[in-house]
Amino acid sequence: MSRKFERKTRELLGTAAEPAGAMAGGLTVGSDRLFGTSAGFPHVVELDLARVHRNPDQPRRHFDEAELRSLASSIERHGLQNPILVRPLPQGEYLLIGGERRVRAHEMLGRKTVFAILTSGDPDEIGLIDNVQRVDLNAVEYAAALARLIDKHGYTHDELAAVVGRDRTDVTKLLAIMGLPAEMREEYATRFAHVSRSVMIEIAAAPAELHARLWERAKEGASVKAVRQAKREHANGGAAEDASPPEPPQEPDAKEAMRTLQASVKRILRDVAVVRERCRYLDPDNRDRLMRLRAEIDAILEGEAGA
Repeated sequence: MSRKFERKTRELLGTAAEPAGAMAGGLTVGSDRLFGTSAGFPHVVELDLARVHRNPDQPRRHFDEAELRSLASSIERHGLQNPILVRPLPQGEYLLIGGERRVRAHEMLGRKTVFAILTSGDPDEIGLIDNVQRVDLNAVEYAAALARLIDKHGYTHDELAAVVGRDRTDVTKLLAIMGLPAEMREEYATRFAHVSRSVMIEIAAAPAELHARLWERAKEGASVKAVRQAKREHANGGAAEDASPPEPPQEPDAKEAMRTLQASVKRILRDVAVVRERCRYLDPDNRDRLMRLRAEIDAILEGEAGA
């Protein structure tokens, strides 16, 4: 934060008497004496990125590089529309509570400062809620964040549901995902996060001996309906099902296929927009990759036209 801005911020928030709610560094979360705003009114400040420390308990564990580039492009063009959330620490430092994608995008752009809202709530709760409200966490990240809150606070499922604004049954189903094998959760998080949360919940609710088979189905594109059908067949067929030859992988239903396709096309369009804005930096290798991509797209369109 520039010294002038920081000094003005301190004047507006009031540091002389250190009122109730005063936080480290003199910044305050509470009523504003100058404008007469209520205690719930957010205080926005501009902070040096170097003074904002990453939260080791951040719910989001994986960051899509293409989405970060798209976000950086949006911030460069339109500015930061949603300030990050921070909690003041001693010595004028700050803990990042919500907005790591926005921080990373600022770093991509070479920005030295970022706008932030001061908060005094529980970092784990606020970080989880901020992620859920903006860009959905994947199923494993969401389940792990819920589990950390239970470990930290000893919440019951009812209490946790109230904290995150979800139905208790939803919370219980999500937490069951943490019972899946660690290697399965890791594979999901790193390579198959496009598998829907509903499918992961269905797999977690199945008998343990069925997890591996259902996960293979999910990686091949099985829908919730297909996973449920496989669970019914297992329950009804027992040993007879095991003796029969495996069924060919089921195609995802039309709705899920359309939803996945739409998301992929939107992501490609966002990436193309980023490339267009920075085309003057294209080197021969990346130009060759774009030519191959164009050939792939042409082949898809020609195949679709001839179908």
